[in-house]
Amino acid sequence: MDSYIEKIREESPTFKNHIYLNHASTGPLHGRTAEALKIFSTLWAETNFEEVDIACKNVKSQFAQLINATAEEIVFTPDVTHGTKLAVNMLEYDEKSNIVCYWNDYPGQVYQALYLKERKNVEYRPVPDKKNEILIEGFADRIDENTKIVLLSHVQWISGYKSDVKEIAKIAHENGAYILVDSIQSTGAMVNDVKDWDVDFLTCGVAKWLLGPNHKGLFYINKKLIDEFYPPFAGYHGTDVGSLDQPYWNVNKLEFLPSADKFMDTNPGNLLYFVANEGLKILLDYGAAKIESRILKLTDYLFERLNELEKIEFISSREKKYRSGIVNARISNNVEIVKRLKEKKIIVSSRYGGIRISPHFYNTEEDIDKLIELLKQYHTKSIS
Repeated sequence: MDSYIEKIREESPTFKNHIYLNHASTGPLHGRTAEALKIFSTLWAETNFEEVDIACKNVKSQFAQLINATAEEIVFTPDVTHGTKLAVNMLEYDEKSNIVCYWNDYPGQVYQALYLKERKNVEYRPVPDKKNEILIEGFADRIDENTKIVLLSHVQWISGYKSDVKEIAKIAHENGAYILVDSIQSTGAMVNDVKDWDVDFLTCGVAKWLLGPNHKGLFYINKKLIDEFYPPFAGYHGTDVGSLDQPYWNVNKLEFLPSADKFMDTNPGNLLYFVANEGLKILLDYGAAKIESRILKLTDYLFERLNELEKIEFISSREKKYRSGIVNARISNNVEIVKRLKEKKIIVSSRYGGIRISPHFYNTEEDIDKLIELLKQYHTKSIS
């Protein structure tokens, strides 16, 4: 076993008692991350607020490294969906406007398209799939000169299907549309490059593959667009209120900050970002390319082992270019089987009639072997 992976597993309380293969749902707190909770409590109790602020700002820099951006292009958000809300509410719409989104994308994406349809009479153009594969032609056929924005998850939450973001972004821009990418099932597991993709906006969180706690988001806006857009919401964290030492804050004139922080309309909350810092360090120390390679190797092995089961149907694509860290296999009685696996401390999810398995880079082939051993027992009984 890779020495770094061995060290990460040794430091994680999760792997002492569990086989955790559910990163598409929630990433477990690593030992270092859990320790950060204690450190935060001590710093806060001792009023070391500046040290906490520095660590939180470092989250932006580290996340920026993972997606090939700059810290000035990153802003904290309450959650992943809030980033999508920011993007769609920055735009101006008229009676000809339309929005394009994969029909079965994560609800946080689709609901924004439905909201615009109902509240602003924007035409919603859902993109179909073909056996869970989202073809580029589906986007090309629906994007036109009246498309305002394309909403797309890089990796789909149900099937794990990985879209060609760069090509879809090209089609969007050729028609004068913007594109927002939801990367929550991708960043930390797959190589992300917003510059190569040429995307306008990206929304993510610090949980799942980024090994941080739930309910905190990160939003990227291309630096070329920061001055172009007026924030859809205003909050003092996104404005220049002046010095705390002056008698009155600047409340007579609205002056937004010059970076992506101008779009920060709520108090970010330091605790969860402080904790997220450690998860990001773990990923950056190993490297995004190595992580992706390792995860794809594990999912190769997972596909191979799952093929040993009878009467199984893959929801996930087996074609390399569409693969990610998510493998979903439809089997009978999936909900009950997931419950029984949990009783044996093997953690996966039931999704869309299948068992969704999502290993991270520190999982092992032995973890998968133990899963398959029990799956063979439970699945055989369910089909007999």
